[in-house]
Amino acid sequence: MSIGRKTAVVGVGYSAISRALGLQARSLAVDAVKAAVADSGIDIQDIDGIYEYPGTTGEAAVDFQRLLGIESLSDFGDFAATGASALSAVIHAEMAVASGHCEVALVIRAITREWGQMSGQTQFPPAEGAAQYLLPYGAAGAVLPVMGMRKRRREFEFGTREEDYGAIAVNARKWSAMNERAMLRDPITMDDYLSARYVAEPLRLLDCDYPGSGAVAVLITTEERAKDLRQKPVIIDATSHGTGSRPDWTFPDDLVFGGTRDSARRLWERSSVTVDDVDVAEIYDGFTHIAMSWIEALGFCDIGEFGDWVDGGKTIGPGGSLPMNTSGGQLAEGRLHGLGFLAEATQQLRGQLGERQVEGADVAVVTNAFGPQCASLVLLTD
Repeated sequence: MSIGRKTAVVGVGYSAISRALGLQARSLAVDAVKAAVADSGIDIQDIDGIYEYPGTTGEAAVDFQRLLGIESLSDFGDFAATGASALSAVIHAEMAVASGHCEVALVIRAITREWGQMSGQTQFPPAEGAAQYLLPYGAAGAVLPVMGMRKRRREFEFGTREEDYGAIAVNARKWSAMNERAMLRDPITMDDYLSARYVAEPLRLLDCDYPGSGAVAVLITTEERAKDLRQKPVIIDATSHGTGSRPDWTFPDDLVFGGTRDSARRLWERSSVTVDDVDVAEIYDGFTHIAMSWIEALGFCDIGEFGDWVDGGKTIGPGGSLPMNTSGGQLAEGRLHGLGFLAEATQQLRGQLGERQVEGADVAVVTNAFGPQCASLVLLTD
């Protein structure tokens, strides 16, 4: 449960999402914020807290205050790459509203295709010092070699089949075909997945999220205030971080789960609902094996049992018992690096998503990141 005042997500907004290079993330962020403000009905001058997870914006929270013309902030924060992607900013924004440090919190995540170690655009400097030993393992941002090793470890530990990973990739396209915003909307088959080239064996191209340029913004305020705004309030029921033991991207104690189990355990301890109550899951899928680990960590199935549980994708697809990543996720909508999952879950609980709407959705779980920097939350209808 939240400590202090109950909180709600009251506005969501997106910029355009594309594969374009050379865009300014700051401009994308401003577009997303304007859309979130319009969605909520809040006056932009009522925003008194800004929290962001920086990518290539070059701006901090106080810079966005200036860009948006907001007169004054009572709380703000910048959460860099050691945080659990965008949900770190969300959790701190929620705590600020719950505690009374601010009344209306804005959370921003803007990203360009050039950002990040999986985009094929980043150039690393020469390795010096300890980096000369760590970079070959993908230590700078947990890039492909590390993720390939994690997928291999899961296969070794649990006998996970290639088709089990493929079920996640194929499912993403089933949902994204109904999402006009998604960058990848063409369906794929299991044969497409199995024939995809390796990028860091056993990691296949279709195991990886799809880099692009875009921004997402959400607005959080008190439940009491939310009742007088434009949209149906979506309550933040519980939040949680997790690091796992010996937190490290390259040499952790647990290559398969990292901090996911810690985060999930704390989440359900704090929540007013249980895993059995969840209607829709928006699960971080930077790589297919990450989504598997979160599903098992959250308790939707036993550890190592994802393959049987997913039933070739039937469980997580349209009409399944646990619709997952209903936007297409980062594998298909595109890598918005976390905040898009919260925005999608919010719109699902509002009942606003048309063809891909999950009927009767009242409870959603959202997860973000992996390894030593995990976060999760539960959303409820009012």
